[in-house]
Amino acid sequence: MNLTNGFAFTCPFKTNSGNKALEHLPVELAGLNAFKPLIITSRELAGPKAIGTLINAFGDSGMTIGVFDDVTETADLNVVEQIREIFLKGQYDVIIALGGGIIVDVAKILNLAVSLKVADARQLSPATAIRDPLGPFVVIPTAAATGMETSKYAVLSGKIFTSVHLMPGLVVLDPRLTRAKDGKTVAEAGFAAFGRTLEAYIAPDKNPFMDAYAFTALRFIRENLASAVNKRCNKKESLAVANAVAMSGCVISNTDQNMLHRLGQVFQNTVHVHPGIIIGMCLHPFLDDCMKKDSSRIASLLLPLAGDDKYAAMPEAGRAGDALRDLCEFSYEIYRSLKGKIPRTITEAGIQQYLMKDIFDIINQEPDGAYLRTVIDRVGGSSIKA
Repeated sequence: MNLTNGFAFTCPFKTNSGNKALEHLPVELAGLNAFKPLIITSRELAGPKAIGTLINAFGDSGMTIGVFDDVTETADLNVVEQIREIFLKGQYDVIIALGGGIIVDVAKILNLAVSLKVADARQLSPATAIRDPLGPFVVIPTAAATGMETSKYAVLSGKIFTSVHLMPGLVVLDPRLTRAKDGKTVAEAGFAAFGRTLEAYIAPDKNPFMDAYAFTALRFIRENLASAVNKRCNKKESLAVANAVAMSGCVISNTDQNMLHRLGQVFQNTVHVHPGIIIGMCLHPFLDDCMKKDSSRIASLLLPLAGDDKYAAMPEAGRAGDALRDLCEFSYEIYRSLKGKIPRTITEAGIQQYLMKDIFDIINQEPDGAYLRTVIDRVGGSSIKA
């Protein structure tokens, strides 16, 4: 950890997490001087039950609530413009995104449009200058979250918008919404967050705040993901994973060490495969390479993964190998529990060769594209084994 030249870390959002966290939302909004929220969500992607739970949480607050529940996977700037007109006509004063993925991306760009007071949201582009904080913005993730909901990124129609001002001001995590309908959904989100925070944790340029966020997220996932996959009704484990996923968005917004993240995003944007699937399968070859370059970085992982006692008891020379063994056992347990529901290789994922050509064309444009290709080649048809 090098602090010689100083450091910067940005995490603008407050997190409310726990039982009945949603019921505190009216008070939080009032503190933002916001009393007329517009909820952006999807009946198809988030589900009517989640929407009903959120609306009921407002109880007798007296707030007027608007709901746009028709966001789809193909949403674009035309949809953002449609919602912008609804927002202005209804004189709403705060945006609440309920769900994950594309739902939050749409809400982020909507917040940009109404905050900048553009005449048409379709005028927005990644080149649009975002110099000042935007209007109040709340994210309420569901189990379908990818971790990017809390990040400084928004992706719409292949366009990547980037600014710390796109990050929410408030994140609400309620166990009624973080329990997934199946173990696969939990595992995808968990693997995505795990890979992103792991890479940041072993980065040579990390700072104390990055270290704290990444450490906590890694430990939450290591201790709770397997149980959350096997027992989806367990509120404690699913909420812990959801907290780690939310923290991973802040972590990825503060680091340049993001090869696993970039690989996941390429596959998501190109062939619509969840980034957690790709990050999960690429984790082991990536760590093997890190081990060869600097085993001390891998050795440091033993502390968040195995705990204080095991780390202290293990001689320094054995920590790196023990950390890798722990990671193998961890991922193998998840894959075994899901019984083939999450692919472990590119072949198992069913990605055709002609699509792989498109993926490699994009990867080749990366500064470290040659190396990223070798990682993909190693997970082409070989399974991850414990």
